[in-house]
Amino acid sequence: MDKRKNQHGSQSPIESWLVRGAFIIGLVAIFFSVSSETPGSWVTGRFGLLSPSGLGKYTPDNPSGVCQQVQNISPNNKQVEQFIRDTVESPEYHKEIINKLTGIIQIPSESYDELGVIGEDSRWDIFYQVEDYIKANYPTVFKTVKLDHANTHGLIFTWEGSVPPSEAKPILMLAHQDVVPVLADTVKDWSHPPYDGHYDGEFIWGRGATDDKGYLISIIESVDLLIKSGFKPKRTVILAFGCDEEISGENCGRPISNLLHNRYGDDGIYLIMDEGSVGIQKEFNRSFAMVSTAEKGYLDVGINVTSTGGHASNPPDHNVIGILSEIVMTIENNPFTGKVTSKNPMFNFLECAAVHAPETSFPTAVGNKLSKAAQGDGKAQQQLAQVLDNMRYYFRTSQSVGKINGGVKINAIPETASAMVNLRLAVETSVAEVQGHYESLIRPIARKHGMVFEGFYSSSDSSEARKIKLFSVDALEPAPVSPIDAESFRVLSGTIKNTLKPLDQDDELIVTPYLMPANTDTKFFWALTKNIYRFTPINLVQNLNRAHTTNEFIRADEFVREPLFFASLILNADDTVGQ
Repeated sequence: MDKRKNQHGSQSPIESWLVRGAFIIGLVAIFFSVSSETPGSWVTGRFGLLSPSGLGKYTPDNPSGVCQQVQNISPNNKQVEQFIRDTVESPEYHKEIINKLTGIIQIPSESYDELGVIGEDSRWDIFYQVEDYIKANYPTVFKTVKLDHANTHGLIFTWEGSVPPSEAKPILMLAHQDVVPVLADTVKDWSHPPYDGHYDGEFIWGRGATDDKGYLISIIESVDLLIKSGFKPKRTVILAFGCDEEISGENCGRPISNLLHNRYGDDGIYLIMDEGSVGIQKEFNRSFAMVSTAEKGYLDVGINVTSTGGHASNPPDHNVIGILSEIVMTIENNPFTGKVTSKNPMFNFLECAAVHAPETSFPTAVGNKLSKAAQGDGKAQQQLAQVLDNMRYYFRTSQSVGKINGGVKINAIPETASAMVNLRLAVETSVAEVQGHYESLIRPIARKHGMVFEGFYSSSDSSEARKIKLFSVDALEPAPVSPIDAESFRVLSGTIKNTLKPLDQDDELIVTPYLMPANTDTKFFWALTKNIYRFTPINLVQNLNRAHTTNEFIRADEFVREPLFFASLILNADDTVGQ
């Protein structure tokens, strides 16, 4: 997942298990603080737990069909399916695939913000080692698939199906080869060196174990297993591995997308799978497989304040640093408001929870407002966001001042000061709306200090020294929400049900839409298909807090089963050809 999600203000998926715990505790605290009843009478109080009369359409028998679950979908080719299952259950296979992951972790394929051009900056050369490693460990794959390169290090594997892509759109699975750098000062804080790929019998440790080399190995492993089983696809299968997802994807993610778009055209792909910020989690005492059907938007806002300088012995009442500080305070004192609307996949998740969570586990305060929010009640939508405040950044635009600069000498009045603000845009908003909000906050400050104001699209060429200027970097609209009524989502859901397990043995695994608060390489692929789903097919409760930081790891017993999911998805998607 991209490097921005930890360095800026949006809620990071690697911290979400902590936040989720706080979320549930926070809900309980809210309900008890508002209700005048004692804890013993909470069940029957107005903030009590849901009863059918208070649920509206969200009743356990689900007559309205909200969040209906598909049945398990098992591949038609039982011989191939059994081969895959038998293989992934064998101890010999576990040892083999674990060794493959530990080996690729040992290649420090770090991507840096200031990387130069591929072919000129030698730091890109590490990705030759990644490609060589994949070739050495998957000779069967390379005898069968075609390998294309997008801008040298973007790898595209194409396993041609027997049915032309014009008749059976290909399935595309994405992963990325790069990892976030390990800071030299933090190496001592790792339990095991970050690039040793240490396996202790339970966990596989190292940078990239979760984000995203485990996913990469699992995807290519699934193709390897299918080839060895004798399977011949009707639907073309494509694997694409970027080299710079952690630094925006412009060097590999975009070129890969361009190559595939030139080859298959608009809406030419059946389904795209990429890493998810969540996998199988437990909420409201129910196991959910959380499939992200959208991503928040992205925007970096730059603020430049300039004025005349001079000697510090004769300062103005407010120099550029003071004015910039006023701007920052104004921004932080005017956060974006949140609301829970049906445009947000998190709304669908709450609906799924209202229907499928045990009645004694889903709060009335959420359920009652959810019914009204579903009807478009704006007040209820805002109130629901307030109740779910500990998950606020799933429902509203986040903003975080991440960089600030100003002044070069203590006894000189600074002439310039600047700040950069990172924003993750709620699905209901747009880049233009966010820019307009900032202009409305900062224009009065410029007027107050008698300064020229230049907005994001100002054409002013003013030479006035006293000026406040706004500009945008890396603007990205919120991703289109992928459909949950498409055949591809039904196939994905049925595959999840057939290959993955709930966290408790007596639980039921519920497939639900979810929101990705960060951005993946899928942002380049919107034209290729509407069916883009982000999901990591394991229990990520323990893993989420370690990616992008020290002691990243993945549970070996769950990792070794990932190829079963991906292989089954390929088989099930293939079974729809000709239907």
